[in-house]
Amino acid sequence: MILGDSLTAEALVASSKTNATISPSGTIRLAITLHDGTIQHFEHPPAGTCTDWRVAELEAPDSGFTFNEPVTEQWGHALTLIARNSLT
Repeated sequence: MILGDSLTAEALVASSKTNATISPSGTIRLAITLHDGTIQHFEHPPAGTCTDWRVAELEAPDSGFTFNEPVTEQWGHALTLIARNSLT
């Protein structure tokens, strides 16, 4: 499994809430809050497909981790569904 998929799987298993926003340029930003309060961010371009999700930064005290890892279509499909539900 690639790193992006591993991080996505972990976020989905350990999630307690999600929040999706759309930037003025149309980029979808999905924040998944984990049980310990850490937030894993994902980004998707405006005209992308399920294969265009990327793992972005990990928001936690003193973490300093920023990722730019691709997510495969299978996991990207799950992120797309979650983002759609969070935006409605």
